[in-house]
Amino acid sequence: MKQLLFLVLFMSAPFFGISQNQNCDFKIQVDTEDEVFKLTKEQLAEFLLGKDRNIFIYFSLMQEAAIKSLVIQVSVNAKEMPPLLCFNKDSRVSFKLEDGSFASLRYLGVENCGRQTENKETLNNSNSEAAFLLDEASMKRLAASKIVSMRITTMRTDFDIDFQDVLSNSQIPVPIYPKEFFLNNLKCLE
Repeated sequence: MKQLLFLVLFMSAPFFGISQNQNCDFKIQVDTEDEVFKLTKEQLAEFLLGKDRNIFIYFSLMQEAAIKSLVIQVSVNAKEMPPLLCFNKDSRVSFKLEDGSFASLRYLGVENCGRQTENKETLNNSNSEAAFLLDEASMKRLAASKIVSMRITTMRTDFDIDFQDVLSNSQIPVPIYPKEFFLNNLKCLE
């Protein structure tokens, strides 16, 4: 009898909204015969606080049909107008992994620059967003090792980020482990 009850519960799990991605936090999730589109909610990956400038970097994962990508959002708040980040076909993001290997993701999309907002009463702002292809080789590497650092290559410049082990303070009540982002989230694109 217990086995029958378990079998009934197991077979009806899809009807009750239980999925293999139950630990994934989706902003958008469409998964039908005709269309697959998934976008995870943004997760803070790094922040740099300075006297004249604050930088926040967010990661999310996206899948459209068979194409999987990492979406990076960079927000810069500064006293002086921060520069725009622009991306084109030569742009990429490269990760150095804890095991010594690298994963390089190329930019997906057309030439694109972020947007700037001038604020007289508060800090000026620059926001940029770009998607980078997660091919099978890079996914395999990123699924096997923590990330240590990242280089974002834009149209005008490169900049490097070293990830902290944990992001936690009074504004971040639940600790975030940026080095484990891919280890914990790539399963959301399965």
